[in-house]
Amino acid sequence: MKSFRKRIQESRLRTHFLVRAWLQPKLGAIGTRYRLAARIRLANRWAAKHPKVTFASVAGTLLLLLVSTVAIDSGKGRQGEPDISTIASMEPVFSGFRTIQANKDIHRSTLLDMTVKGQLLRHELDSMIAIPVKSREDSMRIILKYRQLENIVKSIKNNDNP
Repeated sequence: MKSFRKRIQESRLRTHFLVRAWLQPKLGAIGTRYRLAARIRLANRWAAKHPKVTFASVAGTLLLLLVSTVAIDSGKGRQGEPDISTIASMEPVFSGFRTIQANKDIHRSTLLDMTVKGQLLRHELDSMIAIPVKSREDSMRIILKYRQLENIVKSIKNNDNP
């Protein structure tokens, strides 16, 4: 029998998938209709050519939002205790962030291990190829090591370009 928390979590996940399946075609049509992908590419290209203007406009917009928020809040006279529940509800976000960082660290260390193993295989292959007279076993070992090195290179390339 599933726990109550597990059932709620599965229900929330099903609802998320249903909403996403309903919303995704509509948003895709809007993106196609207004050519958002092309506009985003053009904006990114312009921002790459004008980094100072981009930084100034982003910083200015954020400063304007900060000042206007402070002015609106002070105009309302909104004082009092901060709402602790909003801070407490952020804990799952932080734990998710920590999980993502841990997975990135594991992925990075795995790639580093594969790179080191690939370098060792390459040196081993170079020394085996340098042998002037090779036996059948030597040739088989060279082919095996070469295939291992190929697999490592493919795996590293796939991880670099997802």
